[in-house]
Amino acid sequence: MVRFLSIFIATLAAISPMAQAGACVPGLRYCGSTLIRYGWENMWLGRTVLYLCKPDGSVKAVEYCGAICNDAGVGRSDFCSTKKYQ
Repeated sequence: MVRFLSIFIATLAAISPMAQAGACVPGLRYCGSTLIRYGWENMWLGRTVLYLCKPDGSVKAVEYCGAICNDAGVGRSDFCSTKKYQ
């Protein structure tokens, strides 16, 4: 039973976003592309989706940007582009 528990915990650590990534700042919004650049290597991250960093360090999708999601730099929330292309 102890061996099974050890394997289970190791598996959770391997698939956890925080195990693979730098920490996000709670309350800030991050483009999926920014999170990927910071080391979040999960397949479920959309590059042009804004994610809100939750107090526990996980993220949740809050907005789909369409074509462009802008990295606002360290300490600032990323944002969707408002420029219209024809």
